[in-house]
Amino acid sequence: MTGTGCGHRSLTLVGVVVESTRPIRAAHRGGGLLPAALTCLLALGALCALFVWTPPGQLLDEQVLHRADPGSAAYENARALLAVAGDPLVLAGLLAAVLVVGAFGGRLRAAVAGSVAVGASIAASRLLKVVVPRPDLELVGSTTHNSFPSGHVAAAAGLLFALLIALPPRARWWCAVPGAAVVAAVGAATVIAGWHRFSDVAGAALLAAACGCVAASAERRWRQV
Repeated sequence: MTGTGCGHRSLTLVGVVVESTRPIRAAHRGGGLLPAALTCLLALGALCALFVWTPPGQLLDEQVLHRADPGSAAYENARALLAVAGDPLVLAGLLAAVLVVGAFGGRLRAAVAGSVAVGASIAASRLLKVVVPRPDLELVGSTTHNSFPSGHVAAAAGLLFALLIALPPRARWWCAVPGAAVVAAVGAATVIAGWHRFSDVAGAALLAAACGCVAASAERRWRQV
């Protein structure tokens, strides 16, 4: 249930970026990325307000949260995946791969813009954990620990959007679907391991999408100069 929901949201957000980052055919079509980024940020704010700051939202989040048995195979697999997804060397290697893809495709500046978006997604997720309060609404099973949004999902989704920006338009859908599946798997793993709530996963995907749209918009402007 959780994995399906994460996958649907990830595919939807990836679709927004793929469609938004196609080559400009007319000057008046180049303004859709920043509104898309703003829409993602507004959705992020609404998600936070609903699931973090209201009793029904906190209760729903806790009900969706799947706390797997630490001795179960699902828990062990989730922890193993998160160990890889959160490894700084793995992240650095994937960022380097994005730059290589961009360089070979003649889109190095696009790859650089996407890489900056990855860093922005990770930094913003960490900042939000500090500045966004999670009030204690005295709900049974809920905690005051703030985990909104997920840093692991922000990094995974940010890397996917960076790759989509760096790739030529015709190649994007070939990577979008499997990439979205990987992001969904990371998101599901954070919930199965008890690290994050569903809203943390969805919020991180929206945050990464907003950063990706801004990066794609900046890259377009560079090409127009």
